Amino acid sequence: MTGNDSSASPGAEDPRPGDPDIAGTAGNPIPHLDGNAAAGPLWELFRLDVIAAIGRCKHCGAVRAFGEASVYADGPGMVVRCTSCEGVLLRLVETPTSFWLDVSGLSYLQIDRES
Repeated sequence: MTGNDSSASPGAEDPRPGDPDIAGTAGNPIPHLDGNAAAGPLWELFRLDVIAAIGRCKHCGAVRAFGEASVYADGPGMVVRCTSCEGVLLRLVETPTSFWLDVSGLSYLQIDRES
């Protein structure tokens, strides 16, 4: 996912920090994805589209659409961070038998029933 994997097959996409969907920053070289990257795993868990949901960061109070968050998916699980303060909003780890979900970084998540 970092784009430094020399074993990638020829012609395979090689995401770079300049890619607007996968971007590292000067202070944080770990590339992240936008909140839409969390859509599949969260759909599997909730059977709801939470990407358009409005969430409040418990760390800084920012209120934003969940899809605007930064997703780090290069570890054993997925970490979703606030784009305002980089505080952890959500962590999700999937094992063969369970989902482990931590949403302690969210004060609330408002999900529109019509979407």
